[in-house]
Amino acid sequence: MKKTQVELESRVIVGAHGVAAEEDHLVMGKVVGVGVGALAIFAVGIVWAYTIQVRTMADIQPEGPPPRPAAMGQYEVGIVNQRLFEQDWHAVDKISGQDQALRAGWGNEPGVKQHPGIDDAMKTVIEQKRNPPPAPTPTPTPETTPGQTPPAPQQ
Repeated sequence: MKKTQVELESRVIVGAHGVAAEEDHLVMGKVVGVGVGALAIFAVGIVWAYTIQVRTMADIQPEGPPPRPAAMGQYEVGIVNQRLFEQDWHAVDKISGQDQALRAGWGNEPGVKQHPGIDDAMKTVIEQKRNPPPAPTPTPTPETTPGQTPPAPQQ
C-alpha cells in the first residue's frame, strides 16, 4: 500500500532555519540480534582455539614442560644481558662517576672549579705521549757466593 504525501511529510522534521530532516527509525531487534550472534560466534571460536591449544601442547610435551634452565636468572648468559634496561644499573653507575668527575673540575684553590680549555687539554695529552713517565728501576738480584744456593724466586 502506497503512503500518501501527508503520511510521508508527517515524518519530516523541519528545523529552525528551514532545514528538513527525516526521523531515524532503527529496528532494534535486528541490531541486538546481530550483536548477540557475533558474541556467540566469538565464544565458540574461543572455546575451539583453547581446545586446539590444549591438545597440541599435550602432543608436543606429553611429560609436561621442560625443567627451568640452569643459567636462567643470571645477569649475563654468553654475551647477552638478561636484565631489562629499567633494572640494569651498571651503565648508570659508570656514567655517574664520570659525570661527577667532570662536574668537580680541577683547580689550584680548593673549592674552585676550573675546567681546562680544549687547546690546553690537547697540549697536555700530547706532552704525556711525547714524554712518558720513566719506567720503574728493576730490583737488583742478590749475588750468591760459590758455595751458596740461590734463593727461591718470590711469587
